[in-house]
Amino acid sequence: MIDKSNHHVLIIDDVHPDFLKLLRNFEVVYKPEITLEDLPEALRDATILVIRSKLNFDKNWIDKSPRLKLIGRLGSGMDNIDIDYAQTKSIDCINAPEGNRNAVAEQTIGMMLSLLSNIVKSNIEISRKLWLRKENEGVELKNLTVGIIGYGNVGKVLAQRLKSFNCEILAYDKYIKDFGDELVEESTLEEVQNRADIISLHVPLNPYSQEMINNSFIEKMSKPFYLLNLSRGKVVSVPAVMDGLSQGKILGLALDVLPNESLGTYSFKEKEELEFLIGHNRVILTPHTGGLTQDSYQMLAHVLAEKLILWTRK
Repeated sequence: MIDKSNHHVLIIDDVHPDFLKLLRNFEVVYKPEITLEDLPEALRDATILVIRSKLNFDKNWIDKSPRLKLIGRLGSGMDNIDIDYAQTKSIDCINAPEGNRNAVAEQTIGMMLSLLSNIVKSNIEISRKLWLRKENEGVELKNLTVGIIGYGNVGKVLAQRLKSFNCEILAYDKYIKDFGDELVEESTLEEVQNRADIISLHVPLNPYSQEMINNSFIEKMSKPFYLLNLSRGKVVSVPAVMDGLSQGKILGLALDVLPNESLGTYSFKEKEELEFLIGHNRVILTPHTGGLTQDSYQMLAHVLAEKLILWTRK
């Protein structure tokens, strides 16, 4: 039995009820509606903080958390947590990428097939009373080469799901090696650019990946290609993909994420870019729902709770 006095858990985002049940032996304060004004007082006693995407937990907030020992994120990406500074304060950081990897992989395939079969485009046309069959002739995935950039939790599951389509699958990852197997051909970035018909991005946001899809990347692609981003918005330069679409180098674009997802804060330039994407019949946009399913909501709770409990037993 875990001693309740050991840790004070503060949760500031919505969690599945299972998460609270799994932590029933801890002292838990559940405040998903907490305001920024009230947060400093709540952080004063917290030894464990559980967050999702509500807050950019930077140096300022870490300094307001004198007893904090662990930050747990209910999700995969950790770019809203200043991990480097947390480590200088002996604060551990954990996440739960296993919890929503299948959800992201499934949406990736859905968006991929939608682009190849012109599903969204033709649906819009029919809503405008246009019945265009030949103009919406599709392309079969089994005859294409998919390049997965980022072969972590999502990339691996995506490859497993794609295998049933009998397409060729290449994978590139800057940080891991010797992972090629019967599922994927381990490749360099240059090999992916030379051979892929489809690029699917599943990388963390860091200095290396920020705007990795830029004009230079697109120019180095040996043939027109389809591009999907279900990682982080800032991995893709919006002006660059706009140029790629206009020039016919990008055949179709699916974005589940944008560099700025607070649409109400957009500058004039950002509004123009969004209008371009919305109005383009080869673009599919979704509101960062790749990992958001009823199933993943529950799975994330179980994965993070188990990791949290194991951390307390070290």
